[in-house]
Amino acid sequence: MNRMLLACVVSVICVPLAFAQPTTARIVTPRPAQLAPVAKTPAAGTTRVAVINLGYVLTKYERATALKEEMQADAKKMGDEAKKLQENVNLWQSALQKGEFKNGTKEDYEEKLIGARRRLEDLNRLAQTKFGKASQAHLLTLWNDVHEAVKDYCAQNNIDLVMAYGDPVQKDAASTFQSVTRKIQAVDNGGAMPFFMAPGVDISEAVTEFLNKRYRDGKDNDN
Repeated sequence: MNRMLLACVVSVICVPLAFAQPTTARIVTPRPAQLAPVAKTPAAGTTRVAVINLGYVLTKYERATALKEEMQADAKKMGDEAKKLQENVNLWQSALQKGEFKNGTKEDYEEKLIGARRRLEDLNRLAQTKFGKASQAHLLTLWNDVHEAVKDYCAQNNIDLVMAYGDPVQKDAASTFQSVTRKIQAVDNGGAMPFFMAPGVDISEAVTEFLNKRYRDGKDNDN
């Protein structure tokens, strides 16, 4: 799983101007105290930070599941065809070795064998090209979906910074020797990860619900 850092900024609140109107006809210039205050940079240490388990989000995101199932369906079709071709190749090879030609001549079997082998090679190239490009496109699609959802969720909840980390979806697996070793190696290589999180800091479930609702609403609008 790719490790990603997701950041978002909260909008500034606008304060209306207030003017005083004297009893005379002369217009009085507002005093400095009546002008809207200038927005100040938040004091150091006041940034609101949250984290997401990217593996959890992508596992529970319904669009990710749909894209995966779509690829699996295409792969199954190609796999079924390749399996049938390989079975025929084995039969025709055996017939040529034994000299048994029940459904044609030796030349017919040789032509069938050549055609089947070529088709197998074509399927292999097609699978590498098709699924390689599809995987890249799906990764970019999911990245953009998660990034936009996190940004909008943060704007609604006044969160300034979101850090992404990767832990197994199964909670028990996060504390295994293999998982702890992986985390230590990540730190040794200069990476960062959440070491302790207070309740409410991890927004993985909330972001996933946000994503799934947006995805369902988009599907309903397309229908």
